[in-house]
Amino acid sequence: MTEEKEKYSYRMRTRASYGTRELFGQWVSAAFGFTVFFFYEVVIGLPTILAMTAYIIYALWNAVNDPLVGYIMERIHMPWEKKRGVRRFPWMIIGAVTWLLSYILIYLVPPAWYGNPAIVAANQWSIFGWYLGTLFLYDFLVAIWDVNVLSVFPDKFRGLNERRSVQGFGAIFGILGLVLSAVIPPMFIPTGAPTEYIMSAMVTTGLGFVFVLFSISGIKEDKKVLAYYAERKTKGLDDRVEPFFKSAKIALSNKTFVAKILHFFGYQVGGVMIQTSAFYIVIFLLDETPGAITLLLASMLGGALISVPLWTFFSKKMNDNRKLGIIAGFILFVTFLPMIFVQDTISWMISLLFFGVGIGGHWFIDGPLLSDVLDDIAVKTKKRQQAIYYGYQAFVARFGGTIIALTISITHILTGFVEGAETLAELTSLSPSIELAIFGIRIHSAIVPAIFVLITVILFWKYYDLTPERIASNRKKLKELGI
Repeated sequence: MTEEKEKYSYRMRTRASYGTRELFGQWVSAAFGFTVFFFYEVVIGLPTILAMTAYIIYALWNAVNDPLVGYIMERIHMPWEKKRGVRRFPWMIIGAVTWLLSYILIYLVPPAWYGNPAIVAANQWSIFGWYLGTLFLYDFLVAIWDVNVLSVFPDKFRGLNERRSVQGFGAIFGILGLVLSAVIPPMFIPTGAPTEYIMSAMVTTGLGFVFVLFSISGIKEDKKVLAYYAERKTKGLDDRVEPFFKSAKIALSNKTFVAKILHFFGYQVGGVMIQTSAFYIVIFLLDETPGAITLLLASMLGGALISVPLWTFFSKKMNDNRKLGIIAGFILFVTFLPMIFVQDTISWMISLLFFGVGIGGHWFIDGPLLSDVLDDIAVKTKKRQQAIYYGYQAFVARFGGTIIALTISITHILTGFVEGAETLAELTSLSPSIELAIFGIRIHSAIVPAIFVLITVILFWKYYDLTPERIASNRKKLKELGI
């Protein structure tokens, strides 16, 4: 049977349901990316250097947290696994619920700590502590959700075309999550008051509970997956988990895996940097109200949404995930270039429309690429312990956010951006050089992410060596091994 004719193990509704985990995930994480750094630097008025320092410390925590959570998920065996054979689904529910609640906490800075520069100055370390503590909690809980929901993917969806189908749904629903996150939460921030951000976070959390329900039939471990677990357990294929640091060495010495997560890192820095910079672009480059963010992000996400059917078609036509990953990366790089120069809202919308095509490609191909890598690793190690590897990918995703925060902070410090300025008029009156401050926003919106994308795509092209022939060979070996 050829790959083009393979039978899908699951109905379309189950594949679509798993895809909706991207709707839930992007709904929350995009809202986080749009507002959190802007909220503390501009709305609360926390000094930029402290906001940056919080992210550096957060990065150190992140360096251990996500891989450690992935490692723990492979080592511990909870009562529900011993009694019913279920490994990950209860952890997903625990992670999703607590993650949503932790998102609200980020914005619940005690009102007595801010209000004017003098009050902020007197309470800046308290604000700093609240910021850092809630980031720690948020990151720990999202890792529990991410690692477990991603680890089910290669176990539940075994065929290449089925994985592509699931990821196609994921791309579409993820784009929908971003669109909704760009439209709905900002509706509750009409003037930019701190209390409006709290209300917006509550709306994000409330709808998040609804969205996660859509994914349950897709992410849960059904009878087929439980039988697969039982078979692996009988053969002792999941019992040998190496110590944490040895596991880290094994994972990070695999050049194909490192090339894959670098590809993901470039996309994260590129795509999420635009999200994080969106309020700065709208307010300070275009001199618009915060609501105009919807026009820009809708253009980007419209381009991504339109492109997903094309990426799906070409993925089956080419049957080469590596080549598709390279193409998506170079499209993303090229479409950054106009953003360095464009001046008006319409030009930004057109630029972001084409940029969305590259985003759609990355979004579509990421799951199949990592699944190919995990299949290759399983062939070499004779065991399936993907939570460890998903932990490192989750770390890269969060570390990308850290790089974004550092880039914005350092750029603002060097170009004279003044924290607490809420409009272009205020920034003009306070900044020692408004032209330099404005150019600084272009640096972190387009120039730096373009450089990151180009470098990571080149590294991926050089070191990612999974050809269609090797992938086909791995699939035959996995069937022989029963994993």
